[in-house]
Amino acid sequence: MTEKRKLYVLIVVVISGFLVLGIASSTLEGFLFDQIPYNYTSYISIPSNSPDTASIDGYYKLYGKGRDFNFHIVLPGAEDEESPFDYTQDGLNGTGRVNDISITYGTIVSLLSGNFKKALFNTKLAGNYTMACAAWKGYGNFTNTGQNFLGNFKIIGLMTDWEGTFNLAPEDMHMALKTDYILYPHGNKTPENIKEVKKIYYM
Repeated sequence: MTEKRKLYVLIVVVISGFLVLGIASSTLEGFLFDQIPYNYTSYISIPSNSPDTASIDGYYKLYGKGRDFNFHIVLPGAEDEESPFDYTQDGLNGTGRVNDISITYGTIVSLLSGNFKKALFNTKLAGNYTMACAAWKGYGNFTNTGQNFLGNFKIIGLMTDWEGTFNLAPEDMHMALKTDYILYPHGNKTPENIKEVKKIYYM
């Protein structure tokens, strides 16, 4: 074999190796992620709508294994202030799935240091979820590009429907869920009935 052919074969082998490594890494990454169980609990705060009322505080729990996850939000006492169609003491329950994930160097460093929140924001992912509370049900999608964690949602209630977008961002020691949405009487989405809302929830 001539030197030229040897070089050609070497280049083909190297390129093939990179392709196989890329495919294997992606498969391995997905397999490893699917084996990881997690259970994370923290607080959530919903700011008041007026100076005369206090904020509503509670906790949320995120748990699951790999791509499939569940979440549960409880706001103690909110059932006394909200309509039973909107909230009961059972809280909000939801399920979701991560359809695409790309673990970055930042993900690994964050996990090794025990910083779950930072690992979340450093991981590129996309997925969908469903949720239910009292008499309403909802669904949506989310995407984290590594720079922005964005999503959308729609909630269908007995009396009112909501739909909009959110941006989840780290803020000091917390996570801020910045929402921009509209609400309107159930099934009656006409311009005169639409109310626009911008609100921030802290987690």
